Amino acid sequence: MTDNAEQRGELALALARMQASPQDDAARLCFYGVLADSELFLMLDSEPGPGQLRPRLFDLAEGRVALVFDSEARLAEFAGQTVDYAALPGRVLVAMMAGEGLAMMVNPDSEAPALLPPDALRWLADTLAAPSPAEASARAAGFGPPALDAAALARLRQALERRLSGVPGLTAAVLATARWESGGEGPVLALARVPEPARPKLARAVAEALVLSGLEEGVLDVIFPLETAMAPIAEVGLHLSPEPFEPATTEPAPRAAPGMDPARPPRLR
Repeated sequence: MTDNAEQRGELALALARMQASPQDDAARLCFYGVLADSELFLMLDSEPGPGQLRPRLFDLAEGRVALVFDSEARLAEFAGQTVDYAALPGRVLVAMMAGEGLAMMVNPDSEAPALLPPDALRWLADTLAAPSPAEASARAAGFGPPALDAAALARLRQALERRLSGVPGLTAAVLATARWESGGEGPVLALARVPEPARPKLARAVAEALVLSGLEEGVLDVIFPLETAMAPIAEVGLHLSPEPFEPATTEPAPRAAPGMDPARPPRLR
């Protein structure tokens, strides 16, 4: 077994937390979020063809199930022999499986693997494909610290830091409470120095993080203030710590593994 503490990645840890608390919706949603953001390794029946994949499927009570692993080493140890596989972004694989009505078993070699039935994959695929939220036009009269309860704030912070990691240009991300000129107040996420073309996609990523942290869509407004307007928010808000953007090296990139281009995902057959 590869499922020991030294070899556990983020997905394996999220799976263990979910399995340890099967009634905890927050742990389940966290697992879904990590799954979507992970690179996954799909066991295949044969070598990938041009634009097509043939996953190795198993007929279980839950339906036809594909086997997925969070590392090449885990897949190889489980198979016990050389097998064909494809490496894919989790969100691409989820959409493909949902489109074919398949189920997915994650890390079947672990003590408690995750079996995601077709309806769970369809829900996750729909969540990941949600359109960008409309841009808010309200003006803030002032800001204060975030007013969410500690548990909700911890889940939201984790989900946002994961989704904001590696965003080019982002220099600061701050959660706060906005007091609107039109009346009322609510939580707001202020993002500094994000290029305008990237803002709609980033707003959608934030909406996705909301759902996967157990909060309702629309409870968090996203704003992109200028540096002068960011200062008073930063004084009172909660600073997030996403991983910074790392520019690509100048060395030639290795040839991508089958299925690794999200813009041109292969088809299952």
